[in-house]
Amino acid sequence: MLPKLKTKLNNLSAQYLALFTLMGIAIMLICSYTSPAFYFDYSPDNNAFFTVGKAMMHGKVVYKDIFEQKGPYVYLLHGIAYLVSHRSFFFIYVYETFTLVASMFLTYKIAGLILKRPQALLMGILSPALFLYHPYYDYGDTVEFFALPLILSVIYLIMLLGAQHLQVSHWWFFTEGLFVGIIFLAKYTLLGSWIAFYLGLGVYLLRRKDWALLRRVIGWSGAGFLLAVVPWLIYFAVTGGLSSFIRVYFYFNTHIYMTSSVSAFSNLVQSASLLGQFFLSNVVFFVLGLIGTLAITFRSDILKNTFTKVLYLLTFFTSDVLALYGYSSGNVFQYYQLAYFPFFVLPFIFFSKFLFDRATIHSDNDVLPILTTMLVSFFLVLGVNNNFTSSKLFPNNASVTLKQTKVPQKPAQTEFADLMRARTTGKMTLLNYGSIDMGFYTASGAVPTQYYFQNYNIPAKSDPTILNDQLNAIRQKKVEWVVFNTPLGKSPQKWRGDPYHVGQISGGNLNPGTATMAKPLYRNYRFVAKHTQSFENVNVTYWLFQRK
Repeated sequence: MLPKLKTKLNNLSAQYLALFTLMGIAIMLICSYTSPAFYFDYSPDNNAFFTVGKAMMHGKVVYKDIFEQKGPYVYLLHGIAYLVSHRSFFFIYVYETFTLVASMFLTYKIAGLILKRPQALLMGILSPALFLYHPYYDYGDTVEFFALPLILSVIYLIMLLGAQHLQVSHWWFFTEGLFVGIIFLAKYTLLGSWIAFYLGLGVYLLRRKDWALLRRVIGWSGAGFLLAVVPWLIYFAVTGGLSSFIRVYFYFNTHIYMTSSVSAFSNLVQSASLLGQFFLSNVVFFVLGLIGTLAITFRSDILKNTFTKVLYLLTFFTSDVLALYGYSSGNVFQYYQLAYFPFFVLPFIFFSKFLFDRATIHSDNDVLPILTTMLVSFFLVLGVNNNFTSSKLFPNNASVTLKQTKVPQKPAQTEFADLMRARTTGKMTLLNYGSIDMGFYTASGAVPTQYYFQNYNIPAKSDPTILNDQLNAIRQKKVEWVVFNTPLGKSPQKWRGDPYHVGQISGGNLNPGTATMAKPLYRNYRFVAKHTQSFENVNVTYWLFQRK
């Protein structure tokens, strides 16, 4: 065993992977809100995932017993995170670090097909600046971020197929089929890369009449897909949640949650327009997304032959267009567009190649260029991502409190959680009224008892049962604790919602209004505490009420 371990330690790829791991741990520590270096992960989406995952670990069936619209793999991941640490995202921080390291390593492997190995190493070291570009990488812990290495694996496979004349191990197709199943049951709008890859490869093999390879591709990919999907179908069938799964994950997402209701073709045009706007919004995106992609298409030193070029371009365009399919301008959250960034890797390598052709690193163990590139990489990451300003490096920052004090403060989530745990005997029951999960379920450890444990990014008229159900819970005193928010300076009786977003959550995760629920709230609950802090540049007051 020791000789094998020694051999692995002497392997350069293993050493590079260890280097990427150390970098990943340090970088994610200051970039991801899931990191222990942050006071709290304020992301509503992340906390919703954690809350549902926690509910699943307590026997609730997602979609049937608790409402959320992402895929079950998202909640399984966060359920495991809950088992690791009941009130923190530490496991997600570890998983995000793994995701970044995998993306860096795949960038190195892709570059290794084009550049010399020492140069490819530098590409891997510099790549975090591509994957952590704020605000596309915002709080972290998004399906788009976790999909980065999976999409990069498709790009790497396309290049391998071209370089090895389609002769790759069948495990590649099994793995990609597995990834298709995972993404299908996580966020299926991210499936564009695989749809284009399999259609393009399938048509190519049909034209060549290569039936043996076509059977291998279909058989092994299908096996991977079934392995990822069938266990969930059995789970939902056994728990009686199959119809709820179909109704929420497919029907709700495509008919209610999607913001565009035009024809399929119009949606594609609209999505292509959003992609074009993205490329024109930033000179870096324009150079890497458009100029770089055109450059590698017209040359043969990156993509070696026509088959590789066509398959790559088809994958690039389909992935990017389908990532925003069904969304209209003004209703796109920027983290959706993080799915574009894997396709910056090849153009980035292409432009870097010009530098390496003139002055480059020649030795695998040339320490000075490696350390210098690592330092440059850290500076680039700090330049494209300023999340660290909300970390514990900046005590009492605006995300924690608006008080001007040197006395250490806690964010509302932690302060309220301490109060609830101190004053609750028995099982804690909590309702997050009117907005997306604000993190109070996570901080307190409460397991939601209401089907609609939060609100969603849709107008109330699209599904009025959500707020009506929450209001009934307050009227009937079904939960002991109620938390909600208003803008700074607005009381619960006065806040009627943003007039420009009537009946809908608005900037700062502000709920659609509390004036209509104030009367039953004050009749059945008593005020306990309030706390003001900044969220997404909006000064927000959080309110805590306890059942009388």
